[in-house]
Amino acid sequence: MLSLNLQEVFNGNKICIITHRLADVDALCSSYVLGIYFKERNVSEINLIFPEGLDSAAETLRKVYSIEPSDLKEFNSIDLIIVVDTGSPKLLGNYYQLIEHASCKKVLIDHHPLTDESKHFYNYFYVDPESSSTCEIVLSLLLNLDFSLTPTVSNLLLLGILFDTKHLILANERTIKNVSLLIDKGAKLKWGEALLSQKRDRSEVIAKLKSLSRINLYGFNDSLVAIVKIGSFQASVAKFLVDAGCDIVLAYSFDEIVKGSLRCSDTICKKCDFSLNILAENLAKKFNGIGGGHKCAASFNLNCDNEQLFISTFLSLLETAFSTKMNKILLK
Repeated sequence: MLSLNLQEVFNGNKICIITHRLADVDALCSSYVLGIYFKERNVSEINLIFPEGLDSAAETLRKVYSIEPSDLKEFNSIDLIIVVDTGSPKLLGNYYQLIEHASCKKVLIDHHPLTDESKHFYNYFYVDPESSSTCEIVLSLLLNLDFSLTPTVSNLLLLGILFDTKHLILANERTIKNVSLLIDKGAKLKWGEALLSQKRDRSEVIAKLKSLSRINLYGFNDSLVAIVKIGSFQASVAKFLVDAGCDIVLAYSFDEIVKGSLRCSDTICKKCDFSLNILAENLAKKFNGIGGGHKCAASFNLNCDNEQLFISTFLSLLETAFSTKMNKILLK
């Protein structure tokens, strides 16, 4: 873990905590818990910022806890900026340049691999790629600060861990021990599962079903690659198709920018030396955009006006990664 002197860095009267764009449950929970920590330290101003809003699951949770985001336009009076769960500074969206030019201390708390850009963007790091989630890192941080874990804080941290480990499917031994600790502190496993499993809105369900009629399939070895063009809910559609049996999924929209989500199965994730975050970063480099994420889930925004070039580049990157040809599967 890349660590820092917490007592030295975590001070100031005006603090901003910010996540990646379209924050997920792990990003929301870790930032909100940090806000609770600073509130108990009587910090005078705590700003929570979620660039471009939240995804559907995180938005549901925000409403449950009545979390009100801030909308800062400048950071001249801010003493400390904490960025959580953000693998690349460019995932800060329209806050990228504002934070880049901010003169205050900038801290990254994250479980994504530390990039060269991040090393130059922040002053301090609390990074552990071996952690299952940023919430697990925040738990470690709070324990080091001798912070008393309440049932509310424990529930929030557990929820972030459940979300990023697919209900503990991707958890390691350390994560299981941390989950046990959180339950001992008052977290309720069933409460978190119920919240994450609640019914999606009708438009999201329609997008998932619509994807089945638009799917293009490719095969390599014993694996299936699905490519689908869909106007909204790309992340949900990608997860839906992985759950349906696909091994790698690209769900994208093609408009002024190419917006997409990547997902892969647990089999690909665990058995192959392949990372979707690297694939997303490579797409971003080729098409002057932003991309990043996790080994098994990633997203991107690209600048490309040639859809066929975009698709062929994606397939070419897969062929390079797996040293084999992607074969089109005709659906009758």
